[in-house]
Amino acid sequence: MPSPDRQPPSAKRLILSLLSAPSLREVTLALLVKWGELFGLDAPTIRVTVGRLTRQGLLASPARGVYRIGPKGKLMAATASGWVNAEQRVGDWQGAWLLAHTSHLGRTNRSALRARERAFRLNGFAEYLSGLWLRPDNLVEPTDTTRERLLGLGLEPEALVVSCAQLHGIAEAALYTLWPRREIETAYRWHRETMQHSMARLGSMPLAEAASETMQVGEAVIRQINADPLLPAAMIDSDSRRAMIEQMTQYNRIGRDIWRGYIAQCDE
Repeated sequence: MPSPDRQPPSAKRLILSLLSAPSLREVTLALLVKWGELFGLDAPTIRVTVGRLTRQGLLASPARGVYRIGPKGKLMAATASGWVNAEQRVGDWQGAWLLAHTSHLGRTNRSALRARERAFRLNGFAEYLSGLWLRPDNLVEPTDTTRERLLGLGLEPEALVVSCAQLHGIAEAALYTLWPRREIETAYRWHRETMQHSMARLGSMPLAEAASETMQVGEAVIRQINADPLLPAAMIDSDSRRAMIEQMTQYNRIGRDIWRGYIAQCDE
């Protein structure tokens, strides 16, 4: 089994994640500080983070000491919550591939290179040769939509992104090995088991401890889903992936209920 990915959230991730909940319109700075205490984040760290997020437009302050999600924060939250519909993005695979060619863009600009590679990996692309990235063309969205998402994440507009029905001169079996199937499928199983074990004990835990656990377990699963390459059934156990997402949907509802209870307790 993989080692647990139960790392405490950063102050930024904690604040934006919880303030993105539909049932939570705005909170006081004092409550934000209490949230931070659950994860070892001190008051100065929370205050500095809140100030920075407000200046960036990720938070808004309708009154002194009161905060809610800002315009830019809503866009970020919508992107982060894409895990809910991840499986709906997957269609039948007819054997075609999406190719992205970037070797003409160079590698000297390290910042641009990091943004480029991050965009590819967040969209399930793997590098076959230097400057040649690909993924199975099994998403229901058109190629132009995938390309726009890549551009939004940092890929340069000069990159070439095309769909190919066949890849002559490349053994398909060799392409399959670009994605670590065993590692991915093990992660699916591990996250499902972790959520199941967590749900079995949440009812007997103090509310604050349960809130902390659901945040850390849930965030780890969401990171897994949002970074998943969404491979077709011919390349991955897609049923196991689907089961993990369905399990996370249930776990998310439980976690939201726990956090509502914890927030109400803090207001008493």
